[in-house]
Amino acid sequence: MNRDENLEKAKNYKEEGRYEEAIELLEQLQKNDPADTVIYQQLIDTLFSYGNYLNDEYVLEYEKAKKVFKKILKMEPENYRALYSLGVVYFNLNENDKALDKFQQALKIKPNYKYCYYNIGLLHESLNEYEKALEYYEKALSIDKNFVYADQARKMVRDILDELKENTS
Repeated sequence: MNRDENLEKAKNYKEEGRYEEAIELLEQLQKNDPADTVIYQQLIDTLFSYGNYLNDEYVLEYEKAKKVFKKILKMEPENYRALYSLGVVYFNLNENDKALDKFQQALKIKPNYKYCYYNIGLLHESLNEYEKALEYYEKALSIDKNFVYADQARKMVRDILDELKENTS
């Protein structure tokens, strides 16, 4: 099979959810031709798809997802999406310090990454740190005023804060 046929085969594996087979094939192709940017990019894209699949709330394969995102970071240490995704994995594992660290690393590379601010807000909200959560939802909304998730989260946190104020008065 030639390169293009193998790339197509890897793409089909990915579409069928056969991520490990796709990754194995792409890694072999890359080993044979390390300078081929098409193979490299397809490998990165497939790793992201697999990591996000594993990190899904219905799949719950967080340890495997962690390995996949670390593999991307080994290939591309400055990949803000991989740092962010690894942060989400750590958040799902309740490793909040590690999650926050990865989100902050991603923000150093891409300072206007609204999803990082939103997820830092979720992290603070999960710790009942509502004022801090609100601050990060506001930062996400300052980047994208139509960011529905951050807007909904902000409304919920404001309601919680209002209720807490009423109960202490």
